[in-house]
Amino acid sequence: MSRPRTADPLAGLPVSGPLRLKPWQRAWVAQQLQTLPPRQRLWRLLVLALADGTPERYQSWVEQGVGGVFVPGAPDAHSARLVGHLQSQARQLGRADLLVAADIEFGEHTGADGLGFPNAMAVAATGRVAWARRMGQAAARAARRCGVNWVLSPVVDLDLNPHNPVVNTRSFGTDPARVAAFSRAFVQGLQGEGLAASAKHWPGDGVDWRDHHLEPSCNSLSREAWLARYAPVWRTAIGAGVRTVLCGHIGLPALDGGLSRPASLSPVLSTEWLRGELGFEGLVLSDATLMAGFSACGPRWQTLPQAVAAGCDMLLFSGQPELDVAYLERALAEGRLTWARVNQALARVLALQCVLGLVRRPRHGASVPQAETKQQVEHQAERAQEQQWARECAAAALTRVRDLDGLLPLQPQRHRRILLVEEGERHTPFGQPLPALRMVELLQAEGFAVTRYRPDTLVDPDLYDVLIYVLAREAGMCRVSLRLDWKRLHGDTARAMERHWHNLPHLLISFGNPYHLADASGCRCWINAYSPVPAMQQACVQALLGRAPWPGRSPVEVGAAMAAWGPLR
Repeated sequence: MSRPRTADPLAGLPVSGPLRLKPWQRAWVAQQLQTLPPRQRLWRLLVLALADGTPERYQSWVEQGVGGVFVPGAPDAHSARLVGHLQSQARQLGRADLLVAADIEFGEHTGADGLGFPNAMAVAATGRVAWARRMGQAAARAARRCGVNWVLSPVVDLDLNPHNPVVNTRSFGTDPARVAAFSRAFVQGLQGEGLAASAKHWPGDGVDWRDHHLEPSCNSLSREAWLARYAPVWRTAIGAGVRTVLCGHIGLPALDGGLSRPASLSPVLSTEWLRGELGFEGLVLSDATLMAGFSACGPRWQTLPQAVAAGCDMLLFSGQPELDVAYLERALAEGRLTWARVNQALARVLALQCVLGLVRRPRHGASVPQAETKQQVEHQAERAQEQQWARECAAAALTRVRDLDGLLPLQPQRHRRILLVEEGERHTPFGQPLPALRMVELLQAEGFAVTRYRPDTLVDPDLYDVLIYVLAREAGMCRVSLRLDWKRLHGDTARAMERHWHNLPHLLISFGNPYHLADASGCRCWINAYSPVPAMQQACVQALLGRAPWPGRSPVEVGAAMAAWGPLR
């Protein structure tokens, strides 16, 4: 394959915006665009997951010229060591450091470096954008300690459909002004630490009830409604200088000539609208190309190059990267993809590496590494501050939705005998077990006698003083539903139909989905705590005992959602 050249290798690369470069950096990008072999150019457009592979496999990716890698789950010290090894290999080959991405949204599933920060909905419930800024700072610091330089957050979707199981607690809520303000603060906090943020999921999830991990989904709003609700959020994120946007497998027929194709495959949505109308000048990353929202749209040899042609500068995930590169080469040979578009995408990849400091200025030599002891001390101080932030944010988010009978505060003298009902074993979307909730031990430490509900438990006011339901369902991929599962709670089909609202004083605490009242409408006392991270559980117990207030305000319109609950749509 002949080496593709352009008259102006920097054509299309902005001189301002989130990828603006210094003169020496522009010269480096131009040199790379002139000299990189064709196949390496295509490898640079891939972001591959460090999962289910071997160090030798990962090293082969670096040798081929992969542009970025993705750390799955919650990055930690092991991730840092693996990434450090790959970066060292890239440097030995005379290349810039790799882009290293991770989904650090916080909550229980997507933390980093062991930090249990509350999720986006909890942060929004505080009503203070300062917490979103600190959330972004904490995400950046924890990411950097784990070798990550690219955080695929914030979620800027609007939680408009309570049936949607993948947005919900990952969102800053339903109000566009609130979501825009909190998203801007998160981006500023994170990128102020020198990393790249990625607003997601273009053009906006949260309207459909479907999860685009499992099926292509659709933002079915009218043009006018989308412009009124989602456009201000995206304009704000772009105006805040967000360096990258993650393009979802979500259609928007009202802006795409009535077509329901995913934005990841639509040049109208991802080029004409995102870049032309909204003025985004950063890098566009496709959402995972292994998701059914993408794979259901056609054979991979066709859809993968179509995504690049439509406007995606990098492609997330591949089961067979060598084959995917061959698909891109085939599309170039057949004219379905052009080298001009590949070079444009590559220029943005290289520019992102520059603005993140992954390219070293040759004449300045190698940077002097910081002494390990000093770095450890700094990291300990960072962790201590981040943990304090997590505790304070959790306390500020707690929301008492209603307490119709004045049950709270709980007192060991009056409510000593607690019957506690909670779901059994919990797992991440990938099947790994989650830590058991700590509510039993926290209440016992305060002098309560706590009995765990079993399917054969007799619920009797002579045996118990108060009944507490504890639920912990955060949003996540492939969840299908976040609805309250009475059969799982009560143990069998017959007991699933029991309600004890009139037998015992009771309360329901949701460390996740804020809409559970729709499935427990008779519940007289209801607390939304949004996220089951340890800091939130501890803060909740303190508030239950009256030692702290309930300052949070719901970032979703629970009453309106219940009134319009209706069928799936």
